Amino acid sequence: MASLKEQFDKREALKPAPKWVYGDRVSGKFVLKEPIDDVEFRLVLIPIVGMVIREDYEDSSLVLVHLDLPVKYEGEYRWVMYVPSKGMKRLKVIE
Repeated sequence: MASLKEQFDKREALKPAPKWVYGDRVSGKFVLKEPIDDVEFRLVLIPIVGMVIREDYEDSSLVLVHLDLPVKYEGEYRWVMYVPSKGMKRLKVIE
């Protein structure tokens, strides 16, 4: 009978290694589509800083981030948002 460690290692071997892990401090830009009228809209880039919670399971180009400051989105303030990983950067630790 295999140990739990061997079972987890076997299961995790099939998954790709995540680029972003829990606790990584990141900065990036959240893309917000702001409507101008019924047909047109403009893109607004909102700078964000926060901590990674996890990558999205289905779409690895999105990362769930807990923000340091909330963003007002669709009339409510949000602390946790999906952010595109394309423009995200890791924050350097200064000691």
